[in-house]
Amino acid sequence: MKPSKGEKLVYGIFILVLIMVNPPVLNVINRYAIQKPFTMGWPTLLVWLDFWYVAAIAAFLAGVLKIKSWNKDYRNS
Repeated sequence: MKPSKGEKLVYGIFILVLIMVNPPVLNVINRYAIQKPFTMGWPTLLVWLDFWYVAAIAAFLAGVLKIKSWNKDYRNS
């Protein structure tokens, strides 16, 4: 079964989130955080990680609600 366009988008966002919260990218963010430790009054690294974790949660919820193969009802099985 081929993944739908929505599934590809959700999986792509998951992969992007995994890349953005791991060391190669975090090293760049850490260097930026040394120069500017606070962003919008919050620690820069916390803002960065929270943004990407919220993006992953939103993608997961959108996938659960919109992708038919993820939306199964097992009560009558």
